[in-house]
Amino acid sequence: MMKLAGNQIEYNSTAFKDIFIRLFPTMCMLASRILNDGEKAKDIAQEAFVKLWQNDAEEFTDENAMRAYLYVLVKNACISLIRKEKKTSNTPLNDELPAAEKVVLDEILREETYQLLRSAIEELSPQASQVVNLALKGYSNLDIADELGVTLNTVKTVKKRAYKALRDKLGSQFVSILLTSFIKFF
Repeated sequence: MMKLAGNQIEYNSTAFKDIFIRLFPTMCMLASRILNDGEKAKDIAQEAFVKLWQNDAEEFTDENAMRAYLYVLVKNACISLIRKEKKTSNTPLNDELPAAEKVVLDEILREETYQLLRSAIEELSPQASQVVNLALKGYSNLDIADELGVTLNTVKTVKKRAYKALRDKLGSQFVSILLTSFIKFF
């Protein structure tokens, strides 16, 4: 049983069907762009929803957090499939996923996840939002303290609470990916 916005959703419920109807086409499109194969894309998208249910420890604060989680599952499954097929056909990975398509895919994922992160950061307190934005720009804790005119311990405390709030909002795996993938873009 999965939790979304504090509500438990059962696998065979109307709520799950609604979520599936809204998100499945997007996941298929993503997988199809990576794989250039509609049938395999549908399989990957279905597997992502199965994995979503198998990992019942995840709690999502809203549908955007769930969508981000599914994007990561789909992207990773597609890459695994490409690598598996590469091993059996002995062709380079670049032949399976041309650079131009990879750039487009990365941009789609980046934009979607950037919007989710941006939205979550805006929901933090003003001070926490400032601290996180400066940290994502590459500022050290000492630089942040100087910039905001607060103590180093204040920065550490605010940053710790802000990251916890982001993890609660978006899920711990997603925040880890975002913080390592988006630092240079802020």
